Amino acid sequence: MKELKYLVFFLALAVSCGKGELVQPDVPDPKPEPEPQEVVVAPEEGSTVYGKVFCGDKGLQGVVVTDGYEVVSTNKDGIYQLKSAKRNAMVWISVPSGYKPLNLGVQSQFFTYLSKPAGTAERVDFELFEDGDQTNHKMLFFGDIHLAARTRDRQQFETFAKEVEAFAKAHATEKVYAITLGDMTWDQYWYSNNYNFNNYLEDINANVKSLTVFHTMGNHDHDMKTTVDGGSQGWNAVDWDCAAAYRSTLGPNYFSFNIGKVHYISLDNIYCKNTTGGAAADRHYEDAVSDYALAWLRKDLEFVDKSTQIVLTMHAPYTTQEGNLSLNNGALLLNCFNGYSKVLFVTGHTHRMSTTERQGIAEHNSGAVCATWWWGGYYNPTLNVGTDGAPGGYRVMDFTGSDYVSYYKAVGRDDKYQFRSYDRNSICIDPSKVKYSSEYRSCLASTGNYGTASTANEVILNVWDWNKNWKVEVTENGKALKVSQFTGYDPIFHLAYSNYRYNSTASPSFSAFKTNHLFKVTASGPSSTLEIKVTDDEGRVYTETMTRPKEFTVEMYK
Repeated sequence: MKELKYLVFFLALAVSCGKGELVQPDVPDPKPEPEPQEVVVAPEEGSTVYGKVFCGDKGLQGVVVTDGYEVVSTNKDGIYQLKSAKRNAMVWISVPSGYKPLNLGVQSQFFTYLSKPAGTAERVDFELFEDGDQTNHKMLFFGDIHLAARTRDRQQFETFAKEVEAFAKAHATEKVYAITLGDMTWDQYWYSNNYNFNNYLEDINANVKSLTVFHTMGNHDHDMKTTVDGGSQGWNAVDWDCAAAYRSTLGPNYFSFNIGKVHYISLDNIYCKNTTGGAAADRHYEDAVSDYALAWLRKDLEFVDKSTQIVLTMHAPYTTQEGNLSLNNGALLLNCFNGYSKVLFVTGHTHRMSTTERQGIAEHNSGAVCATWWWGGYYNPTLNVGTDGAPGGYRVMDFTGSDYVSYYKAVGRDDKYQFRSYDRNSICIDPSKVKYSSEYRSCLASTGNYGTASTANEVILNVWDWNKNWKVEVTENGKALKVSQFTGYDPIFHLAYSNYRYNSTASPSFSAFKTNHLFKVTASGPSSTLEIKVTDDEGRVYTETMTRPKEFTVEMYK
């Protein structure tokens, strides 16, 4: 009880001293939190291009930045410094996984043009935005579009563009991107038809709204009317100036970016050696990567882990359909990837299809959107085929992490359309109604002898995306027939192209190509039904019940 009395006394005293309020002991004010110091972004000594790569209010560390010669990465605050000679007059980043820049139409704005003299430092910042989980994504590859305002190409391209837009929308819950394989345009028609890169961008942006499209440079994207005295730079100077129009419109002609677990590289492998600037016959180039692009590639790969899946796009192929080296300095290119375990090349240029493997690197030479420069579709809509008989189309790669499945998608067809069959007994092309009949007869004799009738009961199959891991099976009345692979000519090219072009000229621009993705069987008679089964390297099965005789007409194959 004594303790309680003392407690009451002290409480009363405290109240009286505080005029009715409890008296709090003196407590020093807490120290204010220090204001965060803003990171100073300023050029270091010798730096001519500097800046910050950021997302929101956060600088991004480890983003690779380049001027095409020097390659650096950002520090912990997202700041980079480049000692650039500004020869490219631009700077660009290798977009990191999980992020994206803004788009201007279909174009990713991963690059910025420089404006100040070479010796003057200028600041270039890159703002990126989170793009969610990209681990699983689809990449579309568009080979050889060749827009030139001729052969109703723009109308046919519109059909293609609307299809890929529909594809992107149908997979709106997934990540879908695209990259070209070169020859979006045709440089000689920049002048004669006034159709250039700006027109191409107008056409694709008019129809494609849901895709980011990266670009690879092709031989016809070089301005072959540009000639210079190489001087101390030699052919490098010629090649450099021929690419000026491309760089000023579509950005760098070699670059990299990252999506999910894949490091993509786009490389210009057309090396111009042009000295006349005249007609198409005077345009000179090699299928090769320039010295400066190779030097850049080596530096870019220093920032890429050896176990990363790499996908390299180029215009000209690295190998022939037989797997022999075709790129002039292909050995130097291959050396850049020493120690990398997952490397894939995807190329265009030939307007044909083949899948090869050389020294551990697989290559898809992946056909053309325009097939035979849009001629097939010009004469017969929906019968647009390349010189090897492959349909106009594009490649789809579906990535799960660093693993992928791949298929070729013909424009206007579903993804089950992976081969075509011909009844050789029905093929006998009569050129008598063609203006240049004698020249056409000679053409037929040299490209499959398709002007001559046959009663051998052979059936020909064109499996355009075939590789050594595919399987082709044919049965007749339940009995397996022997399937033989052969190298020859697809007869559909004559229906789609030669029949018409030999009415205009004795020397058409394009000829049928002798391809190795053809197969044949011999049936027991002219009217038996065959069951055709093609299994791809992923185990997907494509079938046809082939009722014979099967007509060989435009209407049958449209």
